[in-house]
Amino acid sequence: MPLKLMTSSNASTVQKESVRESTTKTILQAAKVIFSFSSYVDGKLMARSSGFLIDWDEGSKEGTVLTSARIICSKYTALTQWSGTDEYVPDAEIIAHLLDEDETTVPAILFRYDKHINIAVLKVNLDLCAKIPRFSSDINYGQEILVLGRDERLNMTIAHGCVNFMGPTTYERHHYLFTGCEPSIGGMVIDFDGHVLGMANFPGTAYIPSSIVLKCLDMWKKFQCIPRLHIGMKLSPIKFLDPIHVERIFRKCNIDSGLIVKEVSHGSIAEELGVRPGDVVDSVNGECVATTVELENLIMRICENHLDQGGAIGSCMDILVGILHMRKGRKGPRHTLSLRLNVSDDVEVFISDF
Repeated sequence: MPLKLMTSSNASTVQKESVRESTTKTILQAAKVIFSFSSYVDGKLMARSSGFLIDWDEGSKEGTVLTSARIICSKYTALTQWSGTDEYVPDAEIIAHLLDEDETTVPAILFRYDKHINIAVLKVNLDLCAKIPRFSSDINYGQEILVLGRDERLNMTIAHGCVNFMGPTTYERHHYLFTGCEPSIGGMVIDFDGHVLGMANFPGTAYIPSSIVLKCLDMWKKFQCIPRLHIGMKLSPIKFLDPIHVERIFRKCNIDSGLIVKEVSHGSIAEELGVRPGDVVDSVNGECVATTVELENLIMRICENHLDQGGAIGSCMDILVGILHMRKGRKGPRHTLSLRLNVSDDVEVFISDF
């Protein structure tokens, strides 16, 4: 019997089927720890969200769930996240929809939430026959990802996208990355190996990367709050600009990395010290920053060290910000500014001049 050689077409088909089978297994494994939640005020439905287990105690049968703070949000502003006008109801009744044959519902207890990061942790009593997925903080722009959640009928929602090579707009907080697909709020963002890369969140295609999530969980554990500094600037990374723009900035300013100041909050310390739109932030406390997520991680780490050394929420601290001033499209002087900022666990409100 003659030997049949595998053609490139057949090989490609086999490879695709293998990837599909592996991906299906990954999704089905993750699905075991993804739940649907609903919240009520005075018996009326307020919000729905997905959420996923990040810990489970075998003795007490208590599970810890990560979800979006939108589950307790009664009013939110769709136009911008910087207004500080969102309203929350932390004593709302929260129901967890389990995945057993009877689709049992049980109470979920709000354990922690943060309005700025828009993240929440719930406690739920349940039986578990699944492995808790591992987090990965690696960010590879362009990497394919899956966003998994549940709809109101408890069916899985699956969106396929990639880590977009882009930063937040001036309407979005600095701690977000983007998937390019419409996710389920509170859903799990994973790679094809099942590692958790973050949590899907409002708005649109945004998600909170694992590096931010893990730092939040760690600081909740240590301090029962998430301390931040309100820097009073909206920033945009140079690295996400088109190559023509990046090359022009390099020719004129001899820099190809940093954060462009898009807006400065009215009355902020940054404004008082002369920071203006178009300036470039290239370092904080001597560390280079290339993306807003890097900046957020650095700011939280600075605050963590401050509290470790005896500081408290409401106290002030100084940070050194490297600024390249740009005036009328031309390179100006570079200064290291000392910003005395308040350590806060509240939402940052941005005040625009327009």
